[in-house]
Amino acid sequence: MGPLRAHGAAGTLRIVVGLRRAAVTAAVALAAAAAAGCQVLPAPTTSAPIRAAFYYPWFPEAWSQQGQNPFTSYTPVRGSYATDVATVRAQIAEMQDAHISVGIASWFGQGHTTDRHWPALMQAAAGTGFAWAPYYEPEGVSDPSPQQIADDLHYLWTTYRGTDSGLLYLNGKGMAVFVYNADDPTTAKGCDTVSRWNQARGLLQQQYGERVYIDLKVFAGYKTCPDTAGIDGWHQYGPASASHDFTTAPGDGSYTISPGYWKSGAAYGAAPFLARDRARWQASIASMHASSAVWELITTYNEWGEGTAIEAASACRGAAPPGTYCDWSGGATAGSELLDDLRAVPPG
Repeated sequence: MGPLRAHGAAGTLRIVVGLRRAAVTAAVALAAAAAAGCQVLPAPTTSAPIRAAFYYPWFPEAWSQQGQNPFTSYTPVRGSYATDVATVRAQIAEMQDAHISVGIASWFGQGHTTDRHWPALMQAAAGTGFAWAPYYEPEGVSDPSPQQIADDLHYLWTTYRGTDSGLLYLNGKGMAVFVYNADDPTTAKGCDTVSRWNQARGLLQQQYGERVYIDLKVFAGYKTCPDTAGIDGWHQYGPASASHDFTTAPGDGSYTISPGYWKSGAAYGAAPFLARDRARWQASIASMHASSAVWELITTYNEWGEGTAIEAASACRGAAPPGTYCDWSGGATAGSELLDDLRAVPPG
């Protein structure tokens, strides 16, 4: 209260009125987003981080690939399931029990298999408080123009918001979008991606009056781009490593952990590879918790093809040495031992 006294009564009144106006503005923004039909969450902070898991809504189609069916090195407890409302609702319950409040769901574009399954994600999240953010995959295989990006974001917003929708909106920031810009092998290429996404944000605002929170995948030299300050957050997607600490990245940093990596059809131990080890997984969770990262990220909930899932499995399908950690389903209150380990260490 000392600084208030220095202004006198009139100054105090101006400050109080200003604070009230700021609170009203924030409340109006929150109400507007809620009225638009989405799941509004506060932007993450070090004291209130958000735990999110990468999720793949491409089943049952993706079970059959490259002459393999199912396309996975493991035996999922749920079997070769479909991305339907009942299944996704049960998966959401498992994730929420492990303090995962956001699913970062793969999206390859309008009309793609992932897009066709997105309605099930929204319906399953209704009334649960769980939120979905798109993982924008076109950036990993092409260089979409700023206009295409803006049009795609507008499509996602207008298509998947609705009454009690699970589409994630970060209060004061906009619809959250994570970007899989995996084809940025050089700093120059990555900086071009940064520039295109900043331009897309401007077009989205100018043409549609919409806001977006942009979280890009890191690349070599990402901190040095002229437009880096315009990006809201950064993450790494590299599940063949146990963890990636980008807590100090510009904007909102992240800490990402992986339980293992064993791609379907590959020999056990053939690179890229990460053996599953529950003790290491528990240590990774502890390190993530201690990092104070505002985003706690899990790669992945159900990428079965690459063998990174924390969803329950009961056995290995591929040939593996004796003692390999193939069954993480037993006796776990959260549906898998790996989810149970996350449940034991809440974020924050």
